Amino acid sequence: MWVNQKELEDTLKNIERLKVGIMKQLNELNANKDSIAPTTVYPMAKVQPMIINEYPVFQFSYEGMLPHYKENDKEYNSMIKDYYFRSTIDAYDFEQITHEFEQSYIIFVQYFENEVVRDLDNRNKKHIQDAIRNTNIIADDNWQNVWTTDLGFKDVDKNHVQVYVVSRDNYIDFISYLLEHHEEMKESKKDAITKEEFFLEYQERKRKEKDARKLNLTDQDRSFYFG
Repeated sequence: MWVNQKELEDTLKNIERLKVGIMKQLNELNANKDSIAPTTVYPMAKVQPMIINEYPVFQFSYEGMLPHYKENDKEYNSMIKDYYFRSTIDAYDFEQITHEFEQSYIIFVQYFENEVVRDLDNRNKKHIQDAIRNTNIIADDNWQNVWTTDLGFKDVDKNHVQVYVVSRDNYIDFISYLLEHHEEMKESKKDAITKEEFFLEYQERKRKEKDARKLNLTDQDRSFYFG
């Protein structure tokens, strides 16, 4: 067994190096079916576009708890940053995404398998936010464009993190929906749609909004004619 904190941290780093080596071998064997492009990380994130109450939402799912942030360990922090970047970018074909949230909320939902007291304000969330920014579904993540919310729930089955991206205009409705349905939404396919369906629904909704503006209808009339 390990005798001190340094041995534990060194072991963790060695595990990360071992995972990189194994993933390189899997890529050479074309066995990494979960990724869009060859990657050196495992497990991959799961990315799902959704339509909730007629507006788009993106869900990013990550296995395990967020690692603790270590202020003075650059190598460890670099490995954590690289993991979340690769597991996010390589999990979905974001080059095909044409939708961008100009002003958005990123909602971090952390699930813990026990009731040990933990701080939701983990600085490693920034690595996930940076990775999501690089998918181009959100604008530059300064304070004017992107706001964040933290939630925590118990999940006796496992630790995991669910991250949702939604337009700021739809935040109030979605957070209410999430609080009521988070159990069925975590890694659920219930509300997931295919990428093609997502694009078609989004384009159709934008077309209706454009037509309604042209006709200068009231909200009541718009609802009557366009549903």
